[in-house]
Amino acid sequence: MNDLSSLILQFAVVGAVFTGLTIWAKKHKSIAITFLQHFCGVWFIFSGLVKAVDPIGTAYKMEDYFAAFEQTFGGLNNFFAGLAPLFPWLARYSTGFSITMIVLEIVLGVMLIIGYRRQLTAWLFFLIVVFFTLLTGFTYLTGYVPTEANFFDFAKWGPYVKTQMRVTDCGCFGDFIKLNPRTSFFKDLGLMVPALLFLVFFRRMHQLYSPRIRAYATYGSLVLFLLMCIQNTYWDLPMVDFRPFKVGSDVKKRKAQEEEARANIEVLGWVLENTKTGEKTTFMEPEPGKITYYKQYTKDAGWKVTDQIKDDPFLKVDGKKVPFPSTKVSDFAIEDPANGEVTEDILNEEGYSLMIVAYHLEGEMQTETIVVQDTTWATDTIKVNADSMRLQKRVVTVEPKKVEKKVFQPEAHYAERFMKEVNPLADAALKAKWKVYAVNTYQDLEKAGDFKQKIGANYPFYKADDKLLKTIIRANPGIVVWKNGVVLGMYHHRHIPSPEALLEKFK
Repeated sequence: MNDLSSLILQFAVVGAVFTGLTIWAKKHKSIAITFLQHFCGVWFIFSGLVKAVDPIGTAYKMEDYFAAFEQTFGGLNNFFAGLAPLFPWLARYSTGFSITMIVLEIVLGVMLIIGYRRQLTAWLFFLIVVFFTLLTGFTYLTGYVPTEANFFDFAKWGPYVKTQMRVTDCGCFGDFIKLNPRTSFFKDLGLMVPALLFLVFFRRMHQLYSPRIRAYATYGSLVLFLLMCIQNTYWDLPMVDFRPFKVGSDVKKRKAQEEEARANIEVLGWVLENTKTGEKTTFMEPEPGKITYYKQYTKDAGWKVTDQIKDDPFLKVDGKKVPFPSTKVSDFAIEDPANGEVTEDILNEEGYSLMIVAYHLEGEMQTETIVVQDTTWATDTIKVNADSMRLQKRVVTVEPKKVEKKVFQPEAHYAERFMKEVNPLADAALKAKWKVYAVNTYQDLEKAGDFKQKIGANYPFYKADDKLLKTIIRANPGIVVWKNGVVLGMYHHRHIPSPEALLEKFK
């Protein structure tokens, strides 16, 4: 079970077992504080581990937060507006920031369990819980802020509407479990209780083993999990994949189910505002899907609908509602710049397909001077007969002319990877009658033509949303093998197989 309540129960059971062992070893000073150490330690280690298998996912979530903070602070008219430019800078280093936070979380869990440097551990735990609470609090509370309003414009806050949230989930447990933002916020408020207790009663915290062993365990775990994060970020794909596009996923089937589930969504209520008094309220329909609010909140009285409160997506199984949450699969849409959407063609391809994901074409736009032939024309009037004339153009001069043109120049190492590893794989797949295509983002659409020409690609370049591509595979470039809408294989750009190995595996 992956719901929060079952996780907390499991953390408590493990914490209780560790507490019993600590009492048996006569290392405790307070049973309550010892239990909280083990409980919070197990919590932090687990929470860090499920993110450590995919630190890039946490980095993307941090980018969402930084973008929301930039917009929030940029909309202010005071001193704090000067903080807005800080967040795009932080977003550039989101991967490093992600790894740092994940490793700190795991190591703090170890420090709590063994009792390493109790006062330092208590302060670090308190500060990180405050940090998490601010993030989850922002996520949840933006549900009360209308889309057009600023977070700090408290006078414009209204009823809670889930779709108003600037960040959809906190990412507390990575892709392992998606928590409701309200649940995440109150979870962190709950963790503030042991955080404050540790600060006040740090001398009552237990300590296991000798100081030297505690130091070895702390620094050893730091090195171990730092290497683990680097492995799952820069060296290879996530060792455990919780994403909806993992190998074996039937994306075609899942997309159809999610579309059906979204079609079943019913309106549960309405967010209303009185244009005469400024009053805001919510009205929950007695029966989902019905529209009765107007009987009580009439137009003549100044009431208007500003938003809807909707049910979560669900499927009907044996007459019962079964929650079926939407994932990034719902956003799976790929376009051919020349011919429009090709999503269905890709998902319904019965043979093998080779998708080359390039969610950021590395390089920069440069100005190049090219020489073109500049032709000067003259127009002569020729008399055909007494009643008609005709115009005839003739060339006067043809001279070379220098023209400046913006072109995309890829990074040498990035282009070389395509030419030496990706293209041979694509050529072999094409020869074997596979469907082969690359997908880049809408932002890189203007660069794609130059890039394709410079690397000598014999396959088309499609376009898609950057978050979709980052969700499909954590590599740039990355290789994904499909068949009939099912993901059969994924390869990081550091581990691209030889053409022979690929075709042998997928015969």
